[in-house]
Amino acid sequence: MAISFRRLMIGLAATAALFAAVRPMAAQEPGPAKKDKKEARSEDKLAEEQRKIAASFTHLEDALLRMAEMSSGTDPRRAALLRKVVAQSKERLVGVQFEQMVRLIETDRLSRAIDNNKDLDKDLRALLELLQSENRARQLAEQKKRIQQYLRDVKRIIRQQLSLQGRTAGGADMKPLSGEQGSLAKKTGELADEIKKREENSQNNEKKPGEEKKPGDEKKPGEEKKPGDEKKPGDEKKPGEEKKLGDEKKPNEGGQQGSQGQGQGQGQGQGEGQSQPNPARERLDQAKKKMQEAQKKLEQAKRDGAVKKQEEALAELRKAQAELEEILRQLREEEIARTLAMLEARFKKMLSMQQAVYKRTVRLGKVPKDQRSHSHEIESGRLSNAESLIVIEADKALALLREDGSAIAFPEAVLQMRKDMQQVVLRLAQVKVDQITQAIEQDIIAALQEMIEALQKAMKDQEQRKSKPPPQGQPQDPVLVDMLAELKMIRALQMRINRRTARYSKLLDSPQATQGDLLDALERLAERESRIYRITRDLEMEKNK
Repeated sequence: MAISFRRLMIGLAATAALFAAVRPMAAQEPGPAKKDKKEARSEDKLAEEQRKIAASFTHLEDALLRMAEMSSGTDPRRAALLRKVVAQSKERLVGVQFEQMVRLIETDRLSRAIDNNKDLDKDLRALLELLQSENRARQLAEQKKRIQQYLRDVKRIIRQQLSLQGRTAGGADMKPLSGEQGSLAKKTGELADEIKKREENSQNNEKKPGEEKKPGDEKKPGEEKKPGDEKKPGDEKKPGEEKKLGDEKKPNEGGQQGSQGQGQGQGQGQGEGQSQPNPARERLDQAKKKMQEAQKKLEQAKRDGAVKKQEEALAELRKAQAELEEILRQLREEEIARTLAMLEARFKKMLSMQQAVYKRTVRLGKVPKDQRSHSHEIESGRLSNAESLIVIEADKALALLREDGSAIAFPEAVLQMRKDMQQVVLRLAQVKVDQITQAIEQDIIAALQEMIEALQKAMKDQEQRKSKPPPQGQPQDPVLVDMLAELKMIRALQMRINRRTARYSKLLDSPQATQGDLLDALERLAERESRIYRITRDLEMEKNK
């Protein structure tokens, strides 16, 4: 999708370049006849180029809507984003702007066309930025990795500073301590600079296709006017008011305020928050200053003063650590919200597919064996194929859960459900549409309904947590679903085994059930009971953390 938009941008840039070439060319031509011919050729070429770009954009809008329809069942967030892009395109009248561009070129109003092209370029960049926010999963992973590295570095600096402070208070020689303190201050400053550099690079990369700050570049061609700008004189004062300019201290003065600003500082917002610095960076800068002050105290042989400054440096470092941990928690919560939404959509799709297979299986099972024809075998084969498609969806859901890695009972529930589906695939392929097959399908439907209900509750719980400040001592890396939901899922797995055991015991005297089928089914139940025991033990030992 982003590639299509880039092609549009290239086309627009080429059109603008052609405009720029035509204007001086037209101004240099003294002869009206020659001027008309050359301009006619240029105008035709420009108009044709613009029509192609307009047609490409129309096709792109249609493709976005088709993709939204296709992904609405499995990825509702993506579908909503694609529809939002098209809706904003309509609101901005992008299609109308393309038509106007063609008319302006055809009627030789090139100067007006160039001005309109700037507005159109700005609108397309805004749509591109919105569309690229779909890469949020990749951005989240990159941000987490980056913040985790910062956190490791800060913790290492804290350990080194604690060692220095202990030795200073313990009466060690202050001269070598002074050198170590200076070296640690330098290291802390380098980390602050690295954070600044990498965050800026990250923001630039995210905005690169739209060339960050491009919308503001409209003023650049008229930069001659800037000295006379009303706002510029006020701006000269701002560099002197460094703290006000970035408002960097405000988000960090209180624990919760800092938390609210941190997500934005990491680019969690889709554009508006990206200009804000990483809140831990200022803490590191402050820590560096305190360390330098401690170094001077050590050089002056003022032990008590050095210890005090070292304690202040440690306080700033711990605040930096807390800021980074809070950013990680926010990123993790965003990851969880995305994963829960994708899982819910996928399970709902699987439930709809499984219910359709079950209805057709029941209908086919009502036909006595001796009355079944070749067409019934074909229908059973089709049902087997339909069930195999549900297995594919289960594989995708299982991959999502395993990638997250924080749940134990849910992946096991999906795995057991998948095995049931595979069993149904085989039985339907053999035209076994009896009570055993139907009962397994019922269990699959019940399992899907339980999982959808559990996911919806998890999503609701997460929304409620967002509206409240995080409690003291909350884990920095929240799990996908809480312990209670995991225990409920284990209970559901056990109840399913109990129900199936009771059902099989009733089938022992049934003429429809064969002894071999029942023995195989009971062996599978025994294996599942063993697995439930293992996941319960893993949950108790907190192997998901």
